[in-house]
Amino acid sequence: MSTQIDRISELAKEDPKRRFFSIAHLITPEALYAAFQGLRKKASAGVDGVTHQKYEKDAVRNILQLHKRLKEGKYRAQPLRRIYIPKENGKQRPISITSLEDKDRAEGDGRGAERHL
Repeated sequence: MSTQIDRISELAKEDPKRRFFSIAHLITPEALYAAFQGLRKKASAGVDGVTHQKYEKDAVRNILQLHKRLKEGKYRAQPLRRIYIPKENGKQRPISITSLEDKDRAEGDGRGAERHL
């Protein structure tokens, strides 16, 4: 898989305007699981309220269900929650809170998967 993702990465660098409609066929349950294992275990719950520990209790089933939704085109990212944290200069910095599965999918779809293969 990493060779295919590397090729997609090369094509994207060669032509930044190139559009990829789906790379779901390249995502494996193994890559998703490896990406999940790479997520910060002590991170706060995502926008959906799911923590790493809660997801991990049934990780294999959760990953297989996520993979199935990706393959069938039924996966939909959850809305982000925007929060603002204060900066030293008195201004505020926006931060978007995602769901745990959205983080896993992002890592597993090639934006981070090569680190895990």
